[in-house]
Amino acid sequence: MNCDYLVVGAGAASIAFIDTLLTEIPSAKIILVDKKEAPGGHWVDAYGFVHLHQPSLLYGVASRQLEGNWMKLMLLKCMLPWRHRASKKEILHYFQKFVDDKVSSGQLKYFPKCEYNFSQEKNDRGIHSFNTMDGKTTHRVSVEVKLVNGILGECKIPSQCPVSFPVDKDIPVFTPNKVYDMHRVRDLASARYVVLGAGKTAMDTVVYLQRYMKLKPENIYWVIPNDVWMLAREGSGNPWSWPQALLESKGDKDKACLNLEKDGAFVRLDKNVKPTRFRFPMIGKDELSLMRKIPFKNLIRRGRVTKLRHQNETVVVEFGTEHDPWVAPQDATFVHCTSPGPFNGNEIDGLFLSDKEMNLNYLFAPPVSISMSCLAFLEAARRNNTLDTEFGMTLVQAAEGTLPGQASPIGSSPENEQTVLESLFRTTALTESSLFEQFRPIINLALILCLVHSDPLIGHKWMKENRLSFLSIPGFKCKVYENLGALVKEREALKLSEGELSMITLLRNKLEPLEGN
Repeated sequence: MNCDYLVVGAGAASIAFIDTLLTEIPSAKIILVDKKEAPGGHWVDAYGFVHLHQPSLLYGVASRQLEGNWMKLMLLKCMLPWRHRASKKEILHYFQKFVDDKVSSGQLKYFPKCEYNFSQEKNDRGIHSFNTMDGKTTHRVSVEVKLVNGILGECKIPSQCPVSFPVDKDIPVFTPNKVYDMHRVRDLASARYVVLGAGKTAMDTVVYLQRYMKLKPENIYWVIPNDVWMLAREGSGNPWSWPQALLESKGDKDKACLNLEKDGAFVRLDKNVKPTRFRFPMIGKDELSLMRKIPFKNLIRRGRVTKLRHQNETVVVEFGTEHDPWVAPQDATFVHCTSPGPFNGNEIDGLFLSDKEMNLNYLFAPPVSISMSCLAFLEAARRNNTLDTEFGMTLVQAAEGTLPGQASPIGSSPENEQTVLESLFRTTALTESSLFEQFRPIINLALILCLVHSDPLIGHKWMKENRLSFLSIPGFKCKVYENLGALVKEREALKLSEGELSMITLLRNKLEPLEGN
């Protein structure tokens, strides 16, 4: 076979990338390879009661709405479109329909139940291979443009990841999937449950146990390794709130969190317990209310679980040497919500690895879709020769501190295009990172607007018309010009290097037409 792009992974990241790439380059031929039997990534294996954290308006692909027809939503379901949060079933149908349509159009060939080995020796002639999961068939494909790795952001969920600590035999540890399946066949309202973990999966489970299984709050126990800050769904918060608040607090993370809480953007489970983490979960008032109904004595804050063991007729939960063990209530069922989710250890920073290979990873904070759409738009700008390579090379030299007399000749050669993309774009870290990298979403947005075309207004117009972007929301402003100005103003407090300061200044100067937008 032959194709322009070989994309590995059929999750939300890859599908959003493919959609924008085919919109910008309709003639592109793509082969999509995935281990699962259906497109959708972790949604294929997710628990049945899962919904999107955020509104469906900002998730999926740019070319079609996930929330569906607005008139039908309002008239038939009495729901405002921006309040729709798609279920697992809706999301899987949406992704399957997209893939089916692209396959029918001839733009895409889809190979489910197949695996690509990234450690295979790269062929100079662009020949790659992938195998069916049963090992019976090997497919060979000539890739004309790029291999695209779309599995780095793979969300590792409980149903696919056993607990990472030892559990004595016969201690009932179920995934949320199992709890959902059991509830559908029999009444479990009188049971007692111990929820392990404090991420969004654990939050969803605590809510589900009360709202749908009708468990009394006193029958739910929650082991919370670390309290987390949460984005208030009905508040003013969004993923851009964090770098904005961090700028306003001159890099003081605690102050930024407290200011966001004061403004109603951040919430926490307990006003008397200061969270130590922010991992972008979004929660509604109704969900938070149910979470807060769990009695204080049922909230176990002793760190991460290290072992579940029998002791006489009870189960003892151990937390290592720094905390005392906890004796669980008799006959309790444990719910495993301790998998890493999107924080999967794939800390690969490179995006545009070479002129023949690229990685898909976050340019901005979640949701994932807009980052992948932007990466495709950048790749299309390279292919369509609109990339402002000359300005990009100036940014590279500024960031490296290259003196003008030592600068390389600037041109729009393929080598320089690759240098620009490879050198300037970095993944936005979802976990702890350096202070400057906390502002990576602002830098990445500025780079996109400056580089996809020599006129930054063209990139800005594309972002405003992209349904996955916050700029598509009426009244939302990116404030990129103002934010870059704040970075320059607070350069000493933020400890910017001379190279970082020079690059930011150049970006701001080019983005002056966006002042006030």
